[in-house]
Amino acid sequence: MMALSGDLQLSFEEKLTNYQENLKMPLLTNIEQRTIEKTLKQNIIKLLQVQFGDIPENLVASVNKIDDTSFLEEVFVSTIRVNSLE
Repeated sequence: MMALSGDLQLSFEEKLTNYQENLKMPLLTNIEQRTIEKTLKQNIIKLLQVQFGDIPENLVASVNKIDDTSFLEEVFVSTIRVNSLE
């Protein structure tokens, strides 16, 4: 494996960013996408458990059914501020 110099690394990162912006989508593999979703789900559930103790199994099931990453991110942020499970 070859390491790039600092200038070349910056140039590569800029070109990759431009390429991603031109595609209007990030370069994520299916495995990376599933990992992000799984981690968000786990974090949402853990935050709720820390704030409220035991949480209903149907709530856990509902969180686990969500498959939209951007919606999961919104739920995660909301979970930080939520005052009740309702």
